[in-house]
Amino acid sequence: MVVTVAACGSAAHRPSPKATVSFPDTPAGRQARWFVGALAHLPIPAARIAAHFDRAYLALLPAPAAAALNASFAGLHALRVDSIMTGTPDTLAFVVTVNGKQRLDANIAVDPEGLIRLLHTSPVGTAPQALPLRPSASATTPGVTSTGVRQIPIGVGSPPLRGTLTLPVGRGPFPAVVLVSGSGPNDQNETVGPNHPFLDIALGLAARGIASVRYDKRTRDYPRSINQRTFTLTQEYVPDALAAIRLLQHQPDIDPRLVFVLGHSQGGTYAPLIAKRAPEVAGVILLAAGAETLAAALERQVRYLATLPGAIGANAKAELPNVMDQVAKIDNPAELERDQPGDVLLGGVGPAYYLSGYRYNGVATAREIPQPLLLLQGDRDYQVTVANDLDVWLRGLRGREGVSVVEFPKADHLFLDGTGPPTPVEYEKPGHVDAKVVATIAAWIDKVKAGHAG
Repeated sequence: MVVTVAACGSAAHRPSPKATVSFPDTPAGRQARWFVGALAHLPIPAARIAAHFDRAYLALLPAPAAAALNASFAGLHALRVDSIMTGTPDTLAFVVTVNGKQRLDANIAVDPEGLIRLLHTSPVGTAPQALPLRPSASATTPGVTSTGVRQIPIGVGSPPLRGTLTLPVGRGPFPAVVLVSGSGPNDQNETVGPNHPFLDIALGLAARGIASVRYDKRTRDYPRSINQRTFTLTQEYVPDALAAIRLLQHQPDIDPRLVFVLGHSQGGTYAPLIAKRAPEVAGVILLAAGAETLAAALERQVRYLATLPGAIGANAKAELPNVMDQVAKIDNPAELERDQPGDVLLGGVGPAYYLSGYRYNGVATAREIPQPLLLLQGDRDYQVTVANDLDVWLRGLRGREGVSVVEFPKADHLFLDGTGPPTPVEYEKPGHVDAKVVATIAAWIDKVKAGHAG
């Protein structure tokens, strides 16, 4: 929330900040003066933080809030106030130099009680960016056209998962989206190599006035807590998404009538079930949502990779016999029913995991729920394809009202643009979610919002 500088060196001694200007004697000016002074004597005591920061904001931070805030200041050695730009009694814009070299535009805002409710910066001359609690890729992500976002660390579910509430700068209440990631122990940004699709989507939506929550999967933050014998796909996706929905519904900046669920890949498969369990959800967004069984998808993907040239194809061909053996074990519901709960199958899970997948039909569930649906698909996606997945969704949803579908000819599974036959190598190249994808989601949410207003 406070400083976008990387941690470096010891925090044992910091030179006192030198201000060349005076802050105005206004609520915002007094808090700015206090804050700059407090940074010279870290850590800031918890009692002082409670006396100067908005309580609603502190309630959103991982406990203890004071420790979370102080952790964000690591790497700050000096802060010099260079000039005051503009201000009102409750807001103040000024220019600072951080660590003697980086000049930033800083903005502070206070609540009606004069407590700090917002603090953000950006390089001088650019649009303001959020100040995360710790250094984040969000401060340097190109292509972000927001006039500012607020990145607030949060905990989702119990025990709490690491997450982030991303809010547009300004006054709400805002529509909001819960981002549900795909298979595997994904982090909250759905990081793949150098790419961070959910971070791109969160920042892009915030630039368009839409908030979001993203969070690590429980299989990432608490892998040892998972009972592999009884763990199911429903347990993997639904409870924490419901917790995120409830969290949003109680945020003062969020319109509780306009909370949406966005699922990517397998998260998209289970997004309709999440919406069924939370009927107050305003709409469901499916990004490359799978419709095949896990066994069918695995076999098809490996067979495709085996057709590619070079090491990728050679490795896939070599792995294919073992993959087919694994597929045979998980592609037989009757056999899974007879398996012992302690049996360990593909991915280190038990038969209950794969049985739950056979017993759930995402397409049928999507047809049953009343919420509007938006389906997005990349035509160059080899993991979830038009022929094997999107067309299945469309056949199952034929005649259902409130279904919108948009395809992106150049997009792969992460909705990064490319050319030629898709390969896993694409994911190793830095890129960003196509801006048209984010714009499509935002426009659809605005349309749903207009319908609620009518």
